Amino acid sequence: MRTYSRALTTALIAISFVVFTGSASAKKITMNIGYSVAEGHPYGTFMNTFAERFTTLSCGTIKVRVHCCHKMGSEQEQFKKLQLGTLDGTLIAQNNAGPFYPKLDLLVLPYMIQNYDHAVRVSDGPVGQMIWGDMPKEVGVHLIEMSLFSFRHIYNTKMPINNLDDFKKMKYRVPKNVVMVDTYTAFGSDPVPIAWSEALTATQTGTVDGGDLPLDVIYSQKFHDVAKNIAMTGHFVLSPPFFVSDKFMKKLTDEQQQQLRTAAKIGAAAARLHTNYGMALVQKKLEAAGVTFTEPDTGPWIEKAKSVHKAFAEKRGPEYVKLMDAIAAEAR
Repeated sequence: MRTYSRALTTALIAISFVVFTGSASAKKITMNIGYSVAEGHPYGTFMNTFAERFTTLSCGTIKVRVHCCHKMGSEQEQFKKLQLGTLDGTLIAQNNAGPFYPKLDLLVLPYMIQNYDHAVRVSDGPVGQMIWGDMPKEVGVHLIEMSLFSFRHIYNTKMPINNLDDFKKMKYRVPKNVVMVDTYTAFGSDPVPIAWSEALTATQTGTVDGGDLPLDVIYSQKFHDVAKNIAMTGHFVLSPPFFVSDKFMKKLTDEQQQQLRTAAKIGAAAARLHTNYGMALVQKKLEAAGVTFTEPDTGPWIEKAKSVHKAFAEKRGPEYVKLMDAIAAEAR
């Protein structure tokens, strides 16, 4: 962790010393950005770090207003607002952007991303650009940066899950994403698609018995108050992109656009460190709150996931197969 921290610090210093000129006389612009989880989560770390850095790097010509906690609508509503130009930026789960830009579903496929290092190589390298490089012209939204990576585990209100047979006994909330619905069906359940803004209420009222989230989201959003069982399956990765509307980008000079991208890289470095350092601490807090953890053998889950990959490839076609192969090639 010390090595990682030193590398991060060095990178941030290097980025921060990039010299920008002429910003002080540029037209002043307000940027409104939103996200849908609690402010203390790494989402908040990214957004608030980005806001502070962008304002500083632009010499105050850009003022960023950050709106957390569903204040700008659901995640899919926020993406629609980007397309309309009524919101300037948002940080949402990639699965909630998939219905608007289907190539992002590649990063939703179960067990497609093997671990943190694999996620970084895919998102920060040429494969990432292969996936989302056409977004601005196709949907009017820019994917600026992948803010962080964490893996989703199954929580429920009923019983510990030790295997797929235990899993099948319950009803689960899934996001409104076809790949995630298909995955839960392949695992043997009858999933209930529910928007993120309604997920906690659905669990509290018994509409569903559980769902899946990263540990830090379970804790920050207080799912553990009602869901006392977590199975460490890690079947999906959460890799929330930071999106900016094309309408807002066109307001910026070339220099300001570079400042925005630099601020996003700094925000991502901070959010990734927050996520990686904090996850073990969060698990201890969940255990102290009475949550029971189990570690099922994921082999049977991975086998079930293969049918989801096969159906996805057949439905989406050769372009997607090529991208799936490119992602797999980065899992070295």
